[in-house]
Amino acid sequence: MDYSGTNVQEAGVDEADIVKTDGRRIFAMSAGHLVVVDAARREVLGSVLLPVGESAELFLAEDGLLAIQQSSGGGGNPPQAVIHRIDVRDGVPKIAETLRVEGNYVSARSIGGVARVMVRSRPADDFPFVHPAGPDSETVAEEANRAAMLATTLEDWLPAYSHTSPGSATAEGLLPPCGQVHAPTVFSGFGVTTVLSVPVAGAIDPTAATSVLAPGETVYASTRSMYVSTATWIDPAADEAGDIDWDQFAAEFRTNLHRFDISDPAGAVYTASGSVPGEIHNQFALSEHAGHLRVVTTTGEWNASESWVRVLAESDGRLVEVGSVGDIGRGERVQSVRFAGDIGYVVTFRQIDPFYTIDLSNPAAPAVVGELKIPGFSSYLHALDEGLVLGVGFDADEDGFVTGAKVSLFDVSDLAEPQEVSVWTAPGGWNEIGWDHRAFLWWAPERVAVIPVTADREWSGAVVLQIADDALREAGRIVHLAVSAAQTSCRRLNETDVIGPVDMTEADLGARVVELIVQTPETAIIVACEPGEEPIAGFQCEVGEFSESEEESLRKRISYTTSEELWACLPPAVSEVPLRQIVRSIVVGDDLWTLSHPYERYRDGSTEGLLQVNGLKTLEFLDAVDI
Repeated sequence: MDYSGTNVQEAGVDEADIVKTDGRRIFAMSAGHLVVVDAARREVLGSVLLPVGESAELFLAEDGLLAIQQSSGGGGNPPQAVIHRIDVRDGVPKIAETLRVEGNYVSARSIGGVARVMVRSRPADDFPFVHPAGPDSETVAEEANRAAMLATTLEDWLPAYSHTSPGSATAEGLLPPCGQVHAPTVFSGFGVTTVLSVPVAGAIDPTAATSVLAPGETVYASTRSMYVSTATWIDPAADEAGDIDWDQFAAEFRTNLHRFDISDPAGAVYTASGSVPGEIHNQFALSEHAGHLRVVTTTGEWNASESWVRVLAESDGRLVEVGSVGDIGRGERVQSVRFAGDIGYVVTFRQIDPFYTIDLSNPAAPAVVGELKIPGFSSYLHALDEGLVLGVGFDADEDGFVTGAKVSLFDVSDLAEPQEVSVWTAPGGWNEIGWDHRAFLWWAPERVAVIPVTADREWSGAVVLQIADDALREAGRIVHLAVSAAQTSCRRLNETDVIGPVDMTEADLGARVVELIVQTPETAIIVACEPGEEPIAGFQCEVGEFSESEEESLRKRISYTTSEELWACLPPAVSEVPLRQIVRSIVVGDDLWTLSHPYERYRDGSTEGLLQVNGLKTLEFLDAVDI
C-alpha cells in the first residue's frame, strides 16, 4: 500500500515529526500521549503517556519508534533532551528505554534507520573571567583567564546523562567520551553541541556520541553529512557594559558552520568548521551536493543588505570558499531557498518578490541566471518535476503589505526566463509552511498539494490544490470542527449507500437526498439512526418525516433499514464553533488523513488531536478519530 512520509528537505533523510505512518498504523502525538491508530479500521489501538508530559518528535523504523522530548527543567534541575525507545510491535506502545541528556534538543535526522539527535548544552556560567582595562593589561587578563579555564573540570563542560530501561539499573555519566570532544577550527563561542547516534529500532548506546565546542542552532543533513550553524559569539560582559558597536556588529556578522561525517551508522565524526559572512534564513539555506556545501546568506542591515550564494569545500579540517555570487536582492532579506541538483532558487522580499534562479554547475563560478519580480513572496519552495517549482507564501500589495496567503506555480524550464504561470490566493489568509515545512504535503501520484490555511478565523483547514496542464486548480477544502461527525453512534450515509435506479427525475425526494449525500457533504450530513440513537452532537439535526410514497422513493435510491430513521444534520456556523487548525496531512492508500489541534493553542502535539479521514480523490468525509 502506498503511503506518504514526512515532507523532508533531502531524499533519504527523514526528519522527526509529530506524526508518522508505516501504511498500516498511524502514530501521532496528542496531549503528551503517543497514540497508535489502525489505518484500516480507523480506531485507536493503544497509547502511552510520555513521562515529560509535553509533545515529542518521532522517528519510525520497522516496529521501533523513537520519541524525542524536551524537558524545561526547573526547581534547580537543568533542562534535558529526553529520548524514548518505544516498542510498537503489537500496536500497544511500551517504553523500552529512556536516555536523558542535559541540554536542549536542537533537531534530528534519520538515515537508514539510525537517528542523529543533536543536543546543545552550555558550560558552567560562573567562570571568573576578567577583561583588560587597556592594551597594557591584555597579557595579564589572558593569563588570568587561562588559569580559570585550567581550573575547570569535565563536569563544568560536558553534559551529564542518565540511561534507564525496565529491569536494569540506571547508568549515569558524562557525554561523550573525551576522545570524541573537539575544538572547532573556527572559534564559535562557549557551548557544546553533541550528536547522538541512536538506532530507531535498536538499543540505545549513550557512548555513541561526539561533540564540538560550539552552541548549535540551525541543522542541515544530507545522507553523508550533518551540519550545524552557530552565530557570531557575543561577549556577555561587553554587552552588559555597553561596549558593543551594534552597527559594526551587523556589518561584520558571520555564520560559523561545523560538519559531522555520518556515513558510519556506529557514530558521527566531527571533521571540519568554516565561516561565511552574513546570516542564514533556515535549514534550506544549506545544501550539500557533489562534495560541496552551498550556503545562502544575507549580509548587512535592511537598507544596505545583500544576499550571496557561497560554495564551500572541506580542506585540512576547514570549510573553505571555492566560489560565490552576490548582488542578490539588494535592500531585501532572503525569504526562501531551495536547491535541486546544480540549480538553486532564492526568493527575497521587501516590497515585491524577486525569484532568482542560480546555476551551480561550476562550483567555482556560481551565477545568477534569471530573475522574476512579482507581488508577495514565497516562504517555502518545493521543486516538482518537469521544470516546475511550487511556492507557498503570502500575497502583498504594491507597498509590500501582506494581504493574504498565496501559492504560486513557477515554470523554470528556461532558467533565464522563469515565469509565474498560475496563482491561488486566500485574501486575509495565512499559513505556517515557511516556519514548518513538515505541514506541507505533495502527493506526486495524484499531483496534489495539501496546504493548511487559516483566514481571519472565518475559515481554518487545508486547501487541496491539483496541478494539471501547468495550472493550479482548487480540488477542495478540508475542515475540522471542534464538534466532529465522529461524535455519533449513527451510521453516516455516503456514496456507497446510494443504489439505483438511475433514471429517476430530479423532482423525486430520493434524488434530492442523494444530492445532499454526494454533492454537499461539507454542509449537509445524512445519518441513519436506530430508535433511541442520538444524531451528531453539536449539529442542527432534523428527523425526516415521510409519506409512504416518499419512503418508497427513498428506498429505491438509498440503502437503509426499515428500523432506521433518516436525519439531516447541518454543522453550526463557524463563528459559533471553536476552529481546529490542521497541522499535518498524510496519505495512506486511497485515504487522505489530516491531523488538527485546537485553534490558537499549541499545535505541536501537546494538545488534544483529531485525525480526520477524507477520500483522496473525492475529498469526501469518511471518518474521524479523536486521539
